[in-house]
Amino acid sequence: MRAYSRLSKVLAAGIVSILAFAAPARAQDKVEAGLEVWKGAACASCHGVFGQGGGGGEQPEGPSLRRTQLDKDNLKETVRCGRPGTPMPYFLRGAYAEASCWGLPVGSTPKDVVRGGDLIPATDIDALAEYLFARVVGKSSTITKAECAAYYGSPTHPRCL
Repeated sequence: MRAYSRLSKVLAAGIVSILAFAAPARAQDKVEAGLEVWKGAACASCHGVFGQGGGGGEQPEGPSLRRTQLDKDNLKETVRCGRPGTPMPYFLRGAYAEASCWGLPVGSTPKDVVRGGDLIPATDIDALAEYLFARVVGKSSTITKAECAAYYGSPTHPRCL
């Protein structure tokens, strides 16, 4: 009986250890998935590669996400539903038509809302928010070499030198 009790304690400690290491790994996976969403949805074309704010040109000049005052829920709502009356498009597949936005009843899309390029599922928007809050929101306006390497996947990428 004591051997069984000892084995149970060892197994329980092992499971706790595995879970302790798995949770940060899952969170990191979600951040990396969010980076891929950022790149795939062309967010950088308006907000800059590192969320520092876009320069305009061919695309609208998007605000700095490094200095945003939005909390995670409001940032997700903005990505999901866009910002009516501004160039910020919505990206949620089914926004307005199938999912309520900005407290409006489900129905037709308001005329002053811009549709994003490829519409994406809510899980991708959640991952994008994880990426932004892990690596962009609240960061200095000076981009570090480490940030550049994390974005491009290598510290020797030509844009990081």
